Amino acid sequence: MNDVIAAIATAPGEGAVGIVRLSGKGCLRVASSFIRWRSEGPNPRAATLARAYSDGRLLDRVLVTFFPGPGSYTGEDVLEIGAHGSPYVLSRLLEAACRSGARPADPGEFTRRAFLNGRLDLAQAEAVCALIRARTRLSHRCALDQLDGTLSERIKDLRAGALDLLAHLEAGLDHPEDGVPELGAERCLERIDRLREGLSPLIRSYGVGRLAAEGARVALVGSPNVGKSCLLNALLGRDRAIVSETPGTTRDTLEEEAALEGLPAVLIDTAGVRGGDLDAVERVGIERTRRAMKRADVVVLVLDRSRPLNPEDRAVIREAEELAASGGTSIVLALNKSDLPPAMSALDAGGPWPALAVSALQGAGVDALAGSIAAAARGGAADPGENGVVVASLRHFEALRACMESLEEARGAVDEAELAASHVREALSRLDSIVGGGGTEELLDAVFSRFCVGK
Repeated sequence: MNDVIAAIATAPGEGAVGIVRLSGKGCLRVASSFIRWRSEGPNPRAATLARAYSDGRLLDRVLVTFFPGPGSYTGEDVLEIGAHGSPYVLSRLLEAACRSGARPADPGEFTRRAFLNGRLDLAQAEAVCALIRARTRLSHRCALDQLDGTLSERIKDLRAGALDLLAHLEAGLDHPEDGVPELGAERCLERIDRLREGLSPLIRSYGVGRLAAEGARVALVGSPNVGKSCLLNALLGRDRAIVSETPGTTRDTLEEEAALEGLPAVLIDTAGVRGGDLDAVERVGIERTRRAMKRADVVVLVLDRSRPLNPEDRAVIREAEELAASGGTSIVLALNKSDLPPAMSALDAGGPWPALAVSALQGAGVDALAGSIAAAARGGAADPGENGVVVASLRHFEALRACMESLEEARGAVDEAELAASHVREALSRLDSIVGGGGTEELLDAVFSRFCVGK
């Protein structure tokens, strides 16, 4: 925390503008050793034109912005050097800063200092990383809400309730001579249940939050030559998979990232499931198809509407039915080749699944199919803007779930105040771990190691 740290804060590669960021007491002194100002120095929070030098030679004309602490991103003095986005120029600026007393920043060290200096709590700091990685409307919304403090405020409200409950329980234990009235089992149960009611929607929200953070896994399955690869290309809006009229062209799974109605997704094209004599490669491909089905959030069962169901179609339908019955996987039925005369209907396929007629070749019904897949992945959960706070971090989800378990244990021990207090104390520590109260170095290292250098 006493060092001046420096890093390139913009993405690798060429660009119109690149930024080198310094933070720490003395960052202005460090920069002044290789930057010449036209005046005495940069005015706080105002871009100042200057010249940067390397080994005594002019390197670039730069714009320097100085943010004095504590009103800066990190809570300490911060200086940003805006240069032309040449990798060479930026690397030489970083070298000059390090030669003048700075050291290279660790991943996430700027945001870590912001947390340690009280500019952000831990949940907000994690949201910075999530916002940088956001690729869709849903992931952006979740990250921005978390950065704005919506989750933190909810956690702090729950924490205040748990702390008040713990104070009443411990006051009766530690100072019975002071005549502190006991809370009583009934009122204790009421308070615990109130906390549990506040936790429940947060825990349930992880369903949509996980999808926002990780994306939904969507497997396109069916018998050979029903148009799975063509449908993958149509959903992506570009040619990615090889399309051929020859059955069995796809022999392995092919994964591609996509956005479906604002929902991040990984689309998985799979080998056609069929029986008969199979070579070794086909057997491996079909086995991978079955693994993809089991791991998927949504299975899109693709059927050729222009021909009656055959035994291979029925075998895939049975597998989908078994998978849906086991829970955790949603099924969407895509009746492909709707541009041709129909020879079957959704009723032939059975199953209480959403069914859509599509033509992957012509693009008809593809947008509706994308919406149906997104709805199936969400499982009826609303977007964060409609449903309030959404938990998108596995770490937060596990902490909330552990908090709920501790409260349930406290509920079962209301007649033993000391034991109940112990469980409430554990619940409180789980809430603290989300926003960073009493965070250990090991926890902070795990959180900030996922950041890029320069943030």
